[in-house]
Amino acid sequence: MDERDNGLQNLEGRKGNNSWTMGPKDFIFKYIRFVPWLVICVGICSCLAYLKIRYSTSIFREQSTLLIKNDQDNVSKGNARFDELFMSDGVTNLSNEIQILRSRPIMERVASNLGLQTAYYGEGKVKTSLIYPYPPLKLELLSKPDSSDGLAFKVTVQDSHKFLLNESKTPEEFGHPFFVGNTRCRLLLDTSINLRAYGSDKFDVVWQPLPYAAENLIGSVRVIQANDQSTILTLTFEGENPTLGNEVLNMMMKVYDTIIVEDKKKIQENTLKFINTQLYLLSDTLAGVQGGLQDFMVQNQVFDVDDQSKDFIDGLKENSKMKNEQDVRLAVANWLLDYIGSKKNQFELVPTNLGIEEPSLAQLIAEYNRIQLEREINLKTATPENPMIVGLENSLDKTRRSIYQALLNIKQAYIIAEASTTKQQQELQNRVVTMPKKSMRLLNIQRRQKILEELYSLLLQKKLETQIASASTISNSRILEPAIGGGMQIGPDRKKIYTLYLLIGVLIPVGFVALREILQDKVNGRSDIEKHTDVPILGEVGHSDTKQTLVVTLNSRKLISEQFRIVRTNLQYMISRKEKPVIMVTSSFSGEGKSFISTNIGAVMALSGKKTVIMEFDIRKPKIVSGLDLKRKMGITNYIIGRASFNDLLVKVEGVENLYVIPCGPIPPNPAEILLDKKLDELMNEVFANFEVVIMDTAPVGLVSDATNLGRFADCTLYIVRQGHTFRKQLGFIQDIYTSKKLPGLCLLINDVKPEGGYYGGYYGSRYGYYGGYGYGMGSGYFEDDNKKGGKRGSGFWKSIRKKFFS
Repeated sequence: MDERDNGLQNLEGRKGNNSWTMGPKDFIFKYIRFVPWLVICVGICSCLAYLKIRYSTSIFREQSTLLIKNDQDNVSKGNARFDELFMSDGVTNLSNEIQILRSRPIMERVASNLGLQTAYYGEGKVKTSLIYPYPPLKLELLSKPDSSDGLAFKVTVQDSHKFLLNESKTPEEFGHPFFVGNTRCRLLLDTSINLRAYGSDKFDVVWQPLPYAAENLIGSVRVIQANDQSTILTLTFEGENPTLGNEVLNMMMKVYDTIIVEDKKKIQENTLKFINTQLYLLSDTLAGVQGGLQDFMVQNQVFDVDDQSKDFIDGLKENSKMKNEQDVRLAVANWLLDYIGSKKNQFELVPTNLGIEEPSLAQLIAEYNRIQLEREINLKTATPENPMIVGLENSLDKTRRSIYQALLNIKQAYIIAEASTTKQQQELQNRVVTMPKKSMRLLNIQRRQKILEELYSLLLQKKLETQIASASTISNSRILEPAIGGGMQIGPDRKKIYTLYLLIGVLIPVGFVALREILQDKVNGRSDIEKHTDVPILGEVGHSDTKQTLVVTLNSRKLISEQFRIVRTNLQYMISRKEKPVIMVTSSFSGEGKSFISTNIGAVMALSGKKTVIMEFDIRKPKIVSGLDLKRKMGITNYIIGRASFNDLLVKVEGVENLYVIPCGPIPPNPAEILLDKKLDELMNEVFANFEVVIMDTAPVGLVSDATNLGRFADCTLYIVRQGHTFRKQLGFIQDIYTSKKLPGLCLLINDVKPEGGYYGGYYGSRYGYYGGYGYGMGSGYFEDDNKKGGKRGSGFWKSIRKKFFS
């Protein structure tokens, strides 16, 4: 491990042991310079909050409560469906009632009843206030072609008789018509009201159509349910006039009651109208049904279905019995005819009592049987040829023929009777068969009649109930607490306004500082560098207010001179074992103070007794010679091309012993190639032979490759980072160089460190006391005050602040 690595390790060890982090005190020192802006913004916002509260219109909240009753218990249990269809279901929906309370029809009635279409405002010095309920003026519209347009004008009262309209110079008289646009109106003055009670004699008169007046009220009214279980509604009104709020809420509840009663009466009127219409229609229908029933009963001979059906069945049974008897008699008559007509039975007796109840036939049969018996008796004593027997036989034959004829007649009568019975039976059977059908038709007619009669009775009952309810209609709401005044003032909210404005007063400067920090893309101190790179930091150099490049002189005790002396001390860790160290100075781009650092590093090394030379290797843009006000002589480029010797190059710096400068010479067209010439090695050998310390001021490594080419001669590289000038993204480039070891002994030097509110924030300020924090800084006697000729460094407010925070 060589000497350069040892020095680098030592410096990194110091960096690790003293890495800077911002603590609470550092934070205060850094941002304390913004405290005045914070105080000013908070003060201004506090004044604005006071003015807003002072001149804002006061807003009051008035409140009342309304009970919404439920009519469900009043619904008829037997006819609930009827009431639901034609009256109401008795159940109150609070959401609907809330919307009804805030609906436009109710608000239009409220605005109309309270006369809120016309508003009167009194103009004050700052604000305009609503005058209610006793305005000194009264507007009357005599004619208005378009009632949908609003009307507004200003009135300046001159006396009890005259006033000025808007900007007109011609006075108008109270009580006399005048025109505002196309509207003809009249203005009256209430002389009982003292106009001096108002802020001025100027008033604003505004007339608006009823819908707009209602819309304004809707925006000021809130209706909420007291809780989920109750039917109590809380009504609130927020406005600048508490009297107006009281009257609006009370009128709202009154109008709501009126509308509810009107709605109920309207429902009842419509219900009565419907009932009367239905009764009239039912009366005609019922009469038609009754007439149809009567016609059906007459035409179908149906009067009592049950009795008639029983009679028909009984008749059918009796008829069947008669028919059976007639059939038996007819069969007996046929048998007797066959018996009488048969020759084998001509001398046999004829049976009697066979069910044929015919007197003449019975006599004939009795006579016939007598003659038969008489013949049989006579045959016992006489022969068949006996004239008496022959006479009896003739009588039998005659009687037989008479019986036979009688039986024929009886048979015919039986046949006729049987046909009549059969016909009667058929008729009865037909009646019995058609009776169910007639019964069903009759039942349908009777059922329809019954329905119509019941409906007619129901409508008559409901008509009477509706008439009674109409005569005693009441609202389903009740005012629990009317608005009585003394409402709570809710605006302007002092606490909220002061809090908001104070928050704004704090956020404006804080936001500005935060935005400034966010948009800051340049290095802002040691902490930024340590966040983005591991390169060791050699030291920090403060801001120089002088225009001279050389600030380190023999007797200088300024702070910046001491900072360069600290850098010289830290350099010993990098070049501790080098007898003739070569220090290369470079940066990312132009303007970072590379030449300023090179000059003063050379001066502080020369003041230590070492013969030092500053080589102006920034051939493209040399500044060392011009910064020291030296006369330019032969330079490095002259030596390389062989037109100058080594002694021709040296320029002595007056005022600093042992300090010399080797200029760059004329700017060549090919600077990069010039620095690769072998003559440069010869020049460096002569420099090493004649000087103890060599400072190489090179071109920015972020722009050209000169520093990389010259790195072979250097023992240590000072990379300049300027606060507020070097971009933060360049730190990544520096980290790449450090990681890849493109430059020897790389370390950083922070240039142009400016104090922020008495705060340096740098390593060599806060760690070694070179600021006003611990009694070792400016004003302590250790350093010369740069501003002593221009007055004291701090006084008044800032002096007291520093003493308070730094003591």
